[in-house]
Amino acid sequence: MSAAPASAGLSLVVLSFKRFDTTTGPCMATLAGALDDPRTELILVDNGSDDGSAGRCSELAARWPALNYLPQATNLGFAGGMNAGAAVASGEWICLVNSDTLFPSGALPALLASLARVPPDVAMVGPVTNAAGNGQRLPMPDVPMDQVADIGAAAMRAPTGLLTPTYRTDFFCVAVRRSVWQQLGGLDPAFGLGYYEDFDFSLRLRQAGFAQVIAEDVFVAHVGSASFSAMGTRQHELMRRNRALLLQRHRDLRFEHVREGNAQALRHLIDVSESSGWTDGRRERAAWRFAALLWDEARSPFKRWRWRWRHRDIRRTLASRGIEARFPAVTPTR
Repeated sequence: MSAAPASAGLSLVVLSFKRFDTTTGPCMATLAGALDDPRTELILVDNGSDDGSAGRCSELAARWPALNYLPQATNLGFAGGMNAGAAVASGEWICLVNSDTLFPSGALPALLASLARVPPDVAMVGPVTNAAGNGQRLPMPDVPMDQVADIGAAAMRAPTGLLTPTYRTDFFCVAVRRSVWQQLGGLDPAFGLGYYEDFDFSLRLRQAGFAQVIAEDVFVAHVGSASFSAMGTRQHELMRRNRALLLQRHRDLRFEHVREGNAQALRHLIDVSESSGWTDGRRERAAWRFAALLWDEARSPFKRWRWRWRHRDIRRTLASRGIEARFPAVTPTR
């Protein structure tokens, strides 16, 4: 176990559990640059893998001396595993990273740049992605997973400059101020293997008086559900149990469809652009989120009509600016 650099501003904690070749290995390959950056430290936690992945993590740690590797004897669950990694973090910010994510070229510098400019009251920052349950999602219909990172990298080359307020943050990848993480006691292990501990933390962070935002200029690709896909019916049982626990703790919480988060993010984009100017990056992002607004409409005719009526002002504003709904195209790399 190597010592963290004293000047590290960002501690990246990657939680690994089984399937090294399809999750942790590719994820860590995209984060290798963090080992040579004095602003960052890289921490890898293996959560009691029993399929040989722990050995592969050990081999990786042997090749990368700067990597801080923390093998766990048993599966501590998402909360327990992340808490173990965060406990040794030295950075001002702790970034929790699911092993089923990929950092496209430019994502880590973009994250560091976004964290450097957030206001003091913002204690949690999440990137945008292809798969999430809130406004962080920028959908890519029919795009193969092997092309998602390229689209995300291209999007980051057209920055918006936006930090979008959000009701909750999805923990596929999230940066939290270490002081606030410690104040809140990290994630709650009561949620067991996983599900809804991120929602619980988001609400506790809000209750403590801190804000959370979406960094529109940071894209991290998300494969999704890699750790739970083999659980079968136990996965749904775990989700039901933890949802009930969340409702018991937070009586005033609200569950929002992902389309609501996208609409809120689009409204914020429009408000900022109308007051400070429409840049090329903002116009491209507005076209993307507008396409998502249309693509994600309710199937019920009445609900679809009501949804369109509620957001008719968005359509009018974008039409007046000549912005049409459009998903990004894949740019050939050859």
